Amino acid sequence: MSTSGHSATIGRKRRIRASLLRRAIAHRQDLALAAGATGWLLLAWLVLDVLPWKLYRKMMHPAVRTPEMETEKAPAFVARVSWAVQAVARRVPWRAVCFHQGIAAQQMLCRAGIGAELHYGVAKSPEKGLEAHVWVTANGLTVVGGKTRDRFAELGLFAARSSSLQPADFHAEETLPPQ
Repeated sequence: MSTSGHSATIGRKRRIRASLLRRAIAHRQDLALAAGATGWLLLAWLVLDVLPWKLYRKMMHPAVRTPEMETEKAPAFVARVSWAVQAVARRVPWRAVCFHQGIAAQQMLCRAGIGAELHYGVAKSPEKGLEAHVWVTANGLTVVGGKTRDRFAELGLFAARSSSLQPADFHAEETLPPQ
């Protein structure tokens, strides 16, 4: 890589980090969510890529805590978690693909009292062979991994152990930003 190409890459990375920092400063609660997403993505990476299977199994069915927020605020919180997990996943120095993002999003939502389901699917393509994908939904809204989920046949569904929010608690006109 030439020196000018290297400096252009460094400049781009600085602009991306600056945009994340600007949003976090403008919305202080998003800073806490970004920090939480970083922690959960790191833990998911450790569990999936480094540590033994026993720990992985325990993360797949998190318990939903008693809601700490009003029901009408839940869709906005789901959208903020979606943003935090995806924004941080693009910037961490370790691998944070759909499976890591799915675990992080599900854990963050369940800890906030919102039941979330982690979907595991596969697809067969001539170029890549068998592919796997994970996406997370919360009461009918796609949180992460929704961009390509239609290509995948669902093989498994990992739901939270209990949920106090029902699909009727979300308003149909409220949707998440495109992924």
